[in-house]
Amino acid sequence: MVRMLVLVSLVAAAAAQEAPPKTPLWFLETSLTGAFKDRSNQCKALLGDNKEVASFGPIFIPENSAADICIRFPARDNLPETWRHDRGQKGACANGCCEFLPPLKNPPPPAPQPTWFSTESDCADASAAITAPTLFQGKELDPKK
Repeated sequence: MVRMLVLVSLVAAAAAQEAPPKTPLWFLETSLTGAFKDRSNQCKALLGDNKEVASFGPIFIPENSAADICIRFPARDNLPETWRHDRGQKGACANGCCEFLPPLKNPPPPAPQPTWFSTESDCADASAAITAPTLFQGKELDPKK
């Protein structure tokens, strides 16, 4: 009985240590032209020049830019690593940044956005409130300006 409990515990511990699923890596790339396959085939080579700006995080597009990205999907479930150059659309924007909407044939309806405002004092004056994603420009962990 004790051996069975130890064995079950070891199996559970091993399963808990499995690596989390890998996430896609992406970067903004608005200069590519041509057919989808031709554009996608160029993305891997462009990663070297974009390492500083490439991200594993959510995809946000500058408000003044096209929503064109190179995105690398990691290998999984017996599928190889895949690069794509997607020409998406910009979704809701705030503070110069927009959500990325991938090029889907049947996109879901837009998500509802919160109403919020930035303040440097208390929350008594809500006249600057906007209904938009809560996006701020800057680097991660830097103080908001």
